[in-house]
Amino acid sequence: MDEMSAYVAYGMKKTAKKPAKKTTKQNRQKQKAANIYSLATSTPAKISAVKQNNGAKGKAKANGVKGNAKAQTTKDSATNSVAKMADESVDDYSSDSSYDEDEDNEELSHSSNEDDYGSELSSGEEFEEYTLNSPSGSCSCSASSGSSNTENSPPAATSSRTPKKRSTGDMDDNNNKSPAVKQQKLQPQEQKEGKELSKKGSRKSAPAAAPSCPLLRLSGNAAAIKSSAMPSKATAEKRKSCPLPKKMAAAGKGVAVVKQEPKAKVESVQNGGVEDSVERGICVLGALLDPLSLDDFFSRYWESKACQVKRKRKDLYSDLVSFEMIDEMLIENHLEFTTNIDVTSYKDGVRQTHNPDGRAMPPTVWGHYSDGCSVRILNPSTYLKGLRGVCAALQEHFHCLVGANVYLTPPNSQGFAPHYDDIEAFVLQVEGRKRWRLYDAPSPNDVLARTSSGNLKQQQLSKPIFDEVLEAGDLLYFPRGCVHQAVTEQQHHSLHITLSVYQQQSYANLMEALMPAVLQNAIKHNLDMRRGLPLGTWHHLGMVHGDKKTKERSDLITHTQSLFSKYLAPTASQIDAAVDQLAIRFQHEALPPRIASSEKKRTVFGSRNKKDKHGNCRCDYDLTEQTKIRLLRQNIVRLVAQEENSLRLYYYVDNALEYCKYEANFMEIDRVEANAIKMLINSYPKYVSISSLPLPNVEHCLDTATGLWERGLLITEEPFKKN
Repeated sequence: MDEMSAYVAYGMKKTAKKPAKKTTKQNRQKQKAANIYSLATSTPAKISAVKQNNGAKGKAKANGVKGNAKAQTTKDSATNSVAKMADESVDDYSSDSSYDEDEDNEELSHSSNEDDYGSELSSGEEFEEYTLNSPSGSCSCSASSGSSNTENSPPAATSSRTPKKRSTGDMDDNNNKSPAVKQQKLQPQEQKEGKELSKKGSRKSAPAAAPSCPLLRLSGNAAAIKSSAMPSKATAEKRKSCPLPKKMAAAGKGVAVVKQEPKAKVESVQNGGVEDSVERGICVLGALLDPLSLDDFFSRYWESKACQVKRKRKDLYSDLVSFEMIDEMLIENHLEFTTNIDVTSYKDGVRQTHNPDGRAMPPTVWGHYSDGCSVRILNPSTYLKGLRGVCAALQEHFHCLVGANVYLTPPNSQGFAPHYDDIEAFVLQVEGRKRWRLYDAPSPNDVLARTSSGNLKQQQLSKPIFDEVLEAGDLLYFPRGCVHQAVTEQQHHSLHITLSVYQQQSYANLMEALMPAVLQNAIKHNLDMRRGLPLGTWHHLGMVHGDKKTKERSDLITHTQSLFSKYLAPTASQIDAAVDQLAIRFQHEALPPRIASSEKKRTVFGSRNKKDKHGNCRCDYDLTEQTKIRLLRQNIVRLVAQEENSLRLYYYVDNALEYCKYEANFMEIDRVEANAIKMLINSYPKYVSISSLPLPNVEHCLDTATGLWERGLLITEEPFKKN
């Protein structure tokens, strides 16, 4: 069963009867789901076939046919997580061995009810004091004896680590910064690609130890951590329900909770998400929000309201990141504090950053984590292929940088003060549980904020519009300007991903790019804009003359306003040029594309060169006039007119994994060749023969196509025949 079919099968079988409980632990094994991103590559025919097949099985089961327990377990293990959708290329992050899962203990640890999510923690419930321990998700680092029970182990030598605040202010450090705001520090050359991570061993919902950390956790420090600074009591007034559809339950003013399980059929996939990169991005977003439809999401919530999607699948995002994958990331790559990773705390209303200098070594990071600090990874997509595939797919749909931060928080802790951000946020709860509180923007001017706030005090906050616990598999969306804070519960750590989109993508940004050019053009072509100000202007305009009602003042104001209305209305071509400037920024910031294995052999990235018996280089590709080609991704290039009638073709295929590490990539092209570029852009995702390019002759067509293909911008319809 392929990935898409497995995902569909999960939805079709969710109403089926649960298999009988196994009598042994070994028979309750559950294999981890495979990666997020290949779901979009399945065809509608496959979806339909799987639906019919599973429908027949479900009907037979309803009529009394008992399913084999072993077959049911196999079917469960084939169920795909959301991670399969972003790319056809599958990098195996799954565990080599399945893990044991005690269903009774899992239900107790999560304390959840299938019919009533989030009922465990009401808005008036207090957080109790506790001591960090390993089963609840704290870092329990083993001594040489191999014992994992640190509370019964002899004390280790006390580390002299002194928390060191970073030099920048907390106002900048507090927020969920995407790379567009916080530029990455250049990595050593040998680390520029990052070492890709794979999941090793089994993973449980509450990791017991950080494999690389040799330090014993200091129980004294852990015991000193008290309940979070987040106010433990909210108003006792009972919230009233909102008139929402049946699939949604009220969660406070303007916030909806979707409790239905994912649909058996992903509607977006019917549009064909394999060839069209924008459609593939739509499919990934649809899977993240499922069962909430994209139409409902964009009409009800986008840029206006928060929304929570609750699911019972705890492993939905487990292929993107895990506790163990973070540990391996720290071991195998050169991550530096402040540049790539932060350790933070928020206690008694004080937000602190405890970043030492230099490389983030695992013992140091896990030591801070065991002391109650949150760990924030600022550019995880550099090192995690699965997460990078999701971001690369979504950036094609949103046509902007899609950033990702990873947050790991120990039990009963809070890492950040209340604040709002300048991005649309999608929170994916990967492991554990976390209590989120959302608040209205402090003022109307903060709605859809263009910059992030500083640290807000608890006294500045209004009544929460949302107060719920996210569990593994849940998603929370909230718009920019929405104030938020989050805290872990006792006995539960939290690992979540925040995807950030639409930073600096407003009409205001378009106007900022547009108006300087409009003004310069008006000055150049209109004599009235170049005339001198009337004598006596200083005696009628200005702050000290603001309360005057003279005719001279009125005439000057009226004439100035008329110049705006007459000469400063932008033309269509000026708006086009301003949008091109925003598109150049996207080409500079975008992640390079994830190239699927089925695509690689049809691009320059899959070509190989050999030498003949005389030592001459022989390429294994040969473009002919009959070869059919198209752009590798719909938004991979941007054709822009420059001054002096020159044309530039910007592209992001060669971008580094670190944010804006290099200058934007572009090539100068002739105006004759621009017609061929336009044809490729407008015909996407269809393939066109090289000979059909609107160029003077076949030789010119071949030269242009070869130049674009060798830069990685084109993909052929069929692989080249090997000689």
